[in-house]
Amino acid sequence: MLVYANHIEATGRGAKECVLKAIGGWLKEQLGYGLHPAKLVVGGEYKGNRNGVSSWVKIVSATDQHQELYSWVLKNADDAVRGRQWITEIGLKLTSDACEISCIVNTEEASTLVSEPVQASRPRFIRYVVSNLQKNSSVRFGSQVPGLAIKHVGKNEESYRGLLYEIEEADRDYPIVLVSPTKEEKYLVKADHLQQDLVGLAQVVEVDSGFDSYVMEKILGKRWSAWDGAVNILHMPNQDGYVRSKVFLSDEIELWGDTQHDRISQILAWVTHNTNIPRLRKRIRPEGVMSLALRQTLKEARERSEKLDESGLRDEVERLAQAAQEQNEWVALLEETNNNLENEMQQLRLDLDERNEELSIERNTVRALKEQLRNAGARMSDIDGAYLLNMICRADEPEPLECLNMIEMVYGDNCKILESAKKSAKEASRFSQTRQLLDLLVRLVTKYRTVLMEKGDSEARKVFGKSEFAAKESETVMNSPALRRTRKFEYQGEYVDMFRHLKIGVADDLQKTIRVHFYWDPNVSKVVIGYCGKHLPVSSH
Repeated sequence: MLVYANHIEATGRGAKECVLKAIGGWLKEQLGYGLHPAKLVVGGEYKGNRNGVSSWVKIVSATDQHQELYSWVLKNADDAVRGRQWITEIGLKLTSDACEISCIVNTEEASTLVSEPVQASRPRFIRYVVSNLQKNSSVRFGSQVPGLAIKHVGKNEESYRGLLYEIEEADRDYPIVLVSPTKEEKYLVKADHLQQDLVGLAQVVEVDSGFDSYVMEKILGKRWSAWDGAVNILHMPNQDGYVRSKVFLSDEIELWGDTQHDRISQILAWVTHNTNIPRLRKRIRPEGVMSLALRQTLKEARERSEKLDESGLRDEVERLAQAAQEQNEWVALLEETNNNLENEMQQLRLDLDERNEELSIERNTVRALKEQLRNAGARMSDIDGAYLLNMICRADEPEPLECLNMIEMVYGDNCKILESAKKSAKEASRFSQTRQLLDLLVRLVTKYRTVLMEKGDSEARKVFGKSEFAAKESETVMNSPALRRTRKFEYQGEYVDMFRHLKIGVADDLQKTIRVHFYWDPNVSKVVIGYCGKHLPVSSH
């Protein structure tokens, strides 16, 4: 399984020394002993032992008039999970003016009984090499390396516009991780710690503690924003320019664990899920280094053969045979790795097929809804199929206004959505529990309406739980003319009381709390929704 992939570029005279120093320190930890610097750049194999766990490293090097290529491949057993083996590939390419470093980490499971999940973490080598490069004043990172420093937004509107430009940049090949403060102006994930683990992979953007969430949402939109301690991962744009987002709310982040290590590991896992394949394509392949080394060996052998006697030729042939054998062994190892990757791809195909099947079911649901509307006398031109399909299939939560629009499209014969409801829903765009809201609205205009007509209000209210429905307001509201007026909404030229309401949440929090006030019109047998928004005022507010 591919766990981690990174590719970093740097320039400057000291870059090679920085990388080799990091390699030396890392291998010393893995083998249990150090290698002389001269041995780090010469082909060879070394066995080691780290805390009772065996390890093995293969070094391959090759140079020509244009470049220097080096590869270090380390294999070691997991010291905690029996049956799991780790394979780490480090590659180094040096040209006259540039240095490229790649790092690939894979795991191999010797048995299907190995079920312990792999925890995402930054390899020590990456930490060492980035630290060495940053400390060397003569070295500069490549301009395309993301995440060398934290960026900040929220001081002013221009900072959001700058971030928006970066998000929408078509050739952006790295995710953006937006870290927001809680209401207490604290950060559940420390941006500086997170950025250290994401150098070369993603850009961390910290939202200023005094930011205005309404200004952020106005410029970035709800999908690309974050507040109340949430972390939003904005993926790389796809071929059509669409940018997916993955939002983790504060409650979920706290469930990851109490330490920064636990929380950063979760974010790193989501980031690498997006970056591993693109970074893998850039890696310095061990087989490429070995192929160049073998070509050089053959070239040198041809040049020497003219000067060798029979005994010398036999030695040369034996040496070439040994090199060919090593090449064959290496090819066998690569084939094994490729087989593992093919198995992963097969699993991904199965997952994709399963998702396509689910999508097909959802499309059939949309077609069924259309047919239902046709049978009810609705004109098909009034039904926006693409809108319905998007609502059903999309991964992110719809907004409250979108929920009302869908209810109106599908169940327009059963209900009436007033403009006051749409206006309040638009203002409540920050509400996040909209799948639950949509469920309540569907029950309201279907099962509740049916039972209300057949058996009356006392039975109809049983369609909802006690925490979901209220038949009237509290006595303090009912006894206050001012508060009662806030529950009156214009319907057919008159203001009617709408004390009955659906409810989600009890806290004074726009993200978690919403109220839907409605009126039953027995003359047309319709549910009239007059309000869908934040909790209306009560005596304590």
